[in-house]
Amino acid sequence: MKNIQFFCDFDGTITKEDTLNKFLRVYAKDLWLEVEEKWLRGDIGSKQCIEEQMQMFPYMKESTLSDFIDSIEIDETFPDFLDYIRSQEIDFCIVSDGFDYFIERILAKNNIKDVKIFSNKLKLKEGKFETFFPYFSHECERKSGVCKCNVINSNRIVTKRVLYAGDGMSDYCASRLADVLFAKGSLLEYCKNTKSDRENGFALVGFLSFEEIINYIKDF
Repeated sequence: MKNIQFFCDFDGTITKEDTLNKFLRVYAKDLWLEVEEKWLRGDIGSKQCIEEQMQMFPYMKESTLSDFIDSIEIDETFPDFLDYIRSQEIDFCIVSDGFDYFIERILAKNNIKDVKIFSNKLKLKEGKFETFFPYFSHECERKSGVCKCNVINSNRIVTKRVLYAGDGMSDYCASRLADVLFAKGSLLEYCKNTKSDRENGFALVGFLSFEEIINYIKDF
């Protein structure tokens, strides 16, 4: 058993594209882009952003959600990565500022079971969405729906090194808590360009697939 634990983002990291953004593009009114811009500028946190966006949908059928979920692809090497993690008895969990409704069904579609998930919660009731934020923190710098820093700090095992994989803005703060950070997308660019984060001393590893992460971990 390796002396590490692994926290992992979901959208754009395990999936090939951001699930919620694709859902909004396909089914929401164009006003969601105005709310997105406020979030990107830092005027609002992600919790307020997705709360507002999820109210913009017309009547939604569960069958429509199922069809959408069938369109989402994951990194083909993720199942093998998860098998390897489990074979090494490495503690693994998903930490996402997305919704459990999507995450659980996407994993199930790919025959992936028994994964610990920290995320926002979504319910469909009479054709409308209800959102819940069990991991929100008023102290969160970015006012995210899920305070990933709190989740990591509350669940980290002090005797183990923390490995983290992510790709975007919701991972910026959490990345500072990692001993080894696997990054792609805007997270990788952010870490390359932010001197203060580099000085924190974590190992920064760019990646494109989970196969690369497996090979890295094998050398521990």
